[in-house]
Amino acid sequence: MYMNKTKRNLILASAIVNLIGVTASFVFALLIHFNVPGLEPYVEYIAMINYSVFNLVYSIIAFVVGVVGSALLMWSVRNKGKYYRTSQGFYVAGFIIIVISGGWLSWVLLFIAMFVPDVIVMNSRSEIRHEEREEEKQTIKDDAAYEEKKKRIEDLKRMRDNGIITEEEYKQKLFDLL
Repeated sequence: MYMNKTKRNLILASAIVNLIGVTASFVFALLIHFNVPGLEPYVEYIAMINYSVFNLVYSIIAFVVGVVGSALLMWSVRNKGKYYRTSQGFYVAGFIIIVISGGWLSWVLLFIAMFVPDVIVMNSRSEIRHEEREEEKQTIKDDAAYEEKKKRIEDLKRMRDNGIITEEEYKQKLFDLL
């Protein structure tokens, strides 16, 4: 069972668009601050639009806040949204940060996602069976690996107790095994 794909994709798109926006603003602020040659014709136009956005300190803070907001959104829909219901706090925090500090496209995408139901969507029966078989195979592999290590540790212990290997060799082989 996973999160509604449309909602998840809208949230991820919002996070990505926000990352692009804050990165671009930060780069423009650096270029303007350090008077990069060849940028003179554009500096007046960019500064005329909104000079305060390109203040270096403000841009650094906006960049960090934007990255944190995007990271929170991405974290809330990890693993195909499987843990969305348990990580809604991350989603809400990221949502608030993006709405307050993000660009208009980011919050429009989040606004649209808000109206998409987050009802858990069931996959088709064949997909569910396939996922269950894959999880079962992984569990069997993990169990087999655990049992193999357990057997090898017991063999090492038996060899040490019978005097076939020394305590130092036992510790080294145990260290290599683990």
